Amino acid sequence: MNLKKVFSGCFVFLFVLVVSACESDGVNGGIGKATELDLNEVKAFMDDKKTGFLYVKSAFDSDSDKESDRMKISEIERVAEAEKIDFYVFDAKELPTSELYEQDTSKRTLEQYSGTFAFYQEGDIKEELDFTDISEDDVSGEVERFVQNMKHD
Repeated sequence: MNLKKVFSGCFVFLFVLVVSACESDGVNGGIGKATELDLNEVKAFMDDKKTGFLYVKSAFDSDSDKESDRMKISEIERVAEAEKIDFYVFDAKELPTSELYEQDTSKRTLEQYSGTFAFYQEGDIKEELDFTDISEDDVSGEVERFVQNMKHD
């Protein structure tokens, strides 16, 4: 009879552990994993009021844009692993062309601009890191500061 209670207790504990791991938002307790999202998944992320980090790749195909995205994602992955967070990546090429030049963010699917890294809290941008004015040498430090600030706010 006692053995049955022990097994039942272990089963309940494992069940709770698995469920809580599945519901983790990746802000704390992640492993530094990048998850690619398509347009529908990004919309669901916003609509479902999720919390997490999102990098939006450039919408353009130039070699310099692709290399810039690779470098930034690599730095984000390094910081994410060290800070034990997960993050999402979305390719802005999936957005309709008309949205790429739309200045009124209320008319866009995604408020976040391409080439930026943002923290979303309950589906809304809390803060965005724009790499435009950051030199390549400073990207690592800026990403680190950004992630630490968002984790501890």
